[in-house]
Amino acid sequence: MVNLLIVFHHVTLIDGTGREPLSDATVAVRDRRITYAGKSRTWLPSLQEDILNIDFSGKYLLPGIIDCHVHLAGTGDPDGRIQADDGTAALRMLHNARRDLVSGLTTVRDPGGWNGLEFAARSAIQRGDFCGPRLVLTGKCITGSESAAAQYSGMYRLAKGPEEVRKAVREQIRQGADSVQLAVTGMALVEEDVPAATQLTADEVHLAVEEAGKSGRRVSAVAHGIDGIRQAVLAGVHSLEHGTYLHKSRDVIEEMKRRGTILVPALKPAHDLTGGNTSKLPAWLVERMSQHQEASEKSVRLAYQAGIPIAMGSGAATPLNRHGDNSLEAYCLQLAGMKPMDALVASTLTAARVLGQEAETGSIEEGKIADLLILDTDPLDDLRRLADRKQIRAVFLGGKLAAHQPTDSYPKTILARDPLLIVP
Repeated sequence: MVNLLIVFHHVTLIDGTGREPLSDATVAVRDRRITYAGKSRTWLPSLQEDILNIDFSGKYLLPGIIDCHVHLAGTGDPDGRIQADDGTAALRMLHNARRDLVSGLTTVRDPGGWNGLEFAARSAIQRGDFCGPRLVLTGKCITGSESAAAQYSGMYRLAKGPEEVRKAVREQIRQGADSVQLAVTGMALVEEDVPAATQLTADEVHLAVEEAGKSGRRVSAVAHGIDGIRQAVLAGVHSLEHGTYLHKSRDVIEEMKRRGTILVPALKPAHDLTGGNTSKLPAWLVERMSQHQEASEKSVRLAYQAGIPIAMGSGAATPLNRHGDNSLEAYCLQLAGMKPMDALVASTLTAARVLGQEAETGSIEEGKIADLLILDTDPLDDLRRLADRKQIRAVFLGGKLAAHQPTDSYPKTILARDPLLIVP
């Protein structure tokens, strides 16, 4: 059987590792994986191989963006609520997944789905019935907050006491969760909650990490207040979501650095709420998120200066924060003090590390899965270009063309050979 080698020529390669961009580069893909990425090179045809050459002169090729924190069942409407019947929620998930993929996201993690529908959505995408990025799922987010569990009943699993937490962890894994998500403190979008207040005990968090580890699952923890942050870090969670008031303890920052705990700050929700049209938003939410934005940016600056790895998580579907704009989180990281290249790495290779997928995705290197994003202009000049659909020339998911500008005339071979659903 003759193999097809797809070769992208004359691109500027930004490989996701933090290395300097390489101009006039070549990237080759065979059987879903990258076989070459480096200086310009040509191949001679052989009896064992067909070669499809694509000239992307002047374009920029980088890894597909990885978002570690999205809510597939949400809308981004001002009220921020996700309440819906299961049919509506399932359709939202598939719609949002499609928007994410066409916007350059090739992997997303949903840290708290909706009544288990996210597992059915993942299966439908994997079968090819619908198009979407690779989905990494946690099942329901395990919380000790009765208010959060009541307001977002399909997203949270209330658990109180060590044995109930253990049971909740097992439930998510049994459903097919790739990792486990804990809400160690209160929720920012729940009016009755005090976000800084700790909702799970140290014993409960330790037990959750231990139980998840038995099945090789990673644990991420939502924690706003410093006590909850400290508790989560000492328990050995792999990533910390938000970490809003991390700046209150340099000792905890040093402990995160020592352990390699990754920070997923999710700055975009507060940025969008405070910078957008707040006329339809409740006053308490605007005030709370204004406080969070200031504290979060301060925490990110200190963490970045200390060398803590930081990963991209957009919080897509929180109020005014819609799917498709996820990659603006990289720009928010830059506003908080990160260099553009470091913010880009946070959205690719470091994000892959959060998911435990860094050996497979997150960078353009030989042997890795060919998740590729091709842009018209240099994203490092303006990170907002990552979320500009007009800038996105093409998206490849596992070597298959998943989205492209409809004005492009791709060789018919590439459109017909791997019929992933094409989204103009």
